[in-house]
Amino acid sequence: MPFIYRPMLKTKTGEAAALLQLAAPQRDRIEPVFHVGEKPPLNFVARMAAAWSSRRCFLDGAFNFNVSGGPQSFSNMLRALGTAGVQVIPVIELAATAAYNQAARSHIGRAGPGAMLKCTPSQLSGAAAFAQQQLQLAPSDVDLLVDAGHLAEFDPTSFAGYLGSILQANALGTPWRSVTLASSSAPKDFGQLGPGLTVVPRIDWLTWRQLPQGNRPIDYADFGISHRDLTEPPGMAMAAATMSVRYTIDDNWIMIKGKRTTGASGIPMGDQYPAHARTLVRRPEFGGLPGCWSDQRISTIASSPSVSAGGRPQWVEINANRHFAFIVDRLP
Repeated sequence: MPFIYRPMLKTKTGEAAALLQLAAPQRDRIEPVFHVGEKPPLNFVARMAAAWSSRRCFLDGAFNFNVSGGPQSFSNMLRALGTAGVQVIPVIELAATAAYNQAARSHIGRAGPGAMLKCTPSQLSGAAAFAQQQLQLAPSDVDLLVDAGHLAEFDPTSFAGYLGSILQANALGTPWRSVTLASSSAPKDFGQLGPGLTVVPRIDWLTWRQLPQGNRPIDYADFGISHRDLTEPPGMAMAAATMSVRYTIDDNWIMIKGKRTTGASGIPMGDQYPAHARTLVRRPEFGGLPGCWSDQRISTIASSPSVSAGGRPQWVEINANRHFAFIVDRLP
């Protein structure tokens, strides 16, 4: 059985647009897990309806519940996605408040089959009992997602052995519908990186690759090209941010840190993104994915001065689409 990729994403239009640009065989191996943000964009559901109609995804509203104090945004989005034809499944978290989990439980079976149960490795021993007692579901109706946290500072080999022993002892003997290991390692921003190009290891991917795999597959989840922090940066921080890109390659990201667009040393956005595109296409690691929309887009921007390079939102789509396509291509 091929492995499934379950990226942990934000309810942003860029992520939905990146999914839309994938080929159907690529989408067949992806089941995204969306986290409802502080202020979900109004056009997210429409974008997801175009990208993911009749396909399965998961919706986690715990973060928004804690920020807003209620389930309205989560419930409204889940209902809207279901009405639009998306098979959306609620996420229940062992660490979430009882009020959120109660709201999420009320949506089980409404737009998609069963539920997803999210826990940490330390909570694994109680996951099966929680599913049966709190969700009143058999494990075979539950997708188990184990979130191992941010791994950027860990050694992949040793941590994979540690996680493998915990999963073997507490999860793989239970007939879950699926088991997924999620983790993250992407930098939160470019602040700690020097100007120009830096190669940053994808520790989350390296850890999963070295995870002991037995008869029961452990699927892969990361946080895409983003850090796991769901809070929105303040407007002033975004105004001062550099024009930068993240490009996924084997075991690493190519991260190109640009400059601000304002101030004495500022460079216009329309000059920086074409330069970044030219830098990428000159790299030996560029491309390698037949039919990849993002690579075609980068090549066009690099070679055609008359073509608009877009801004931050468009480069979120480009970077995310490359990442999704690359992960699916490299999954066993």
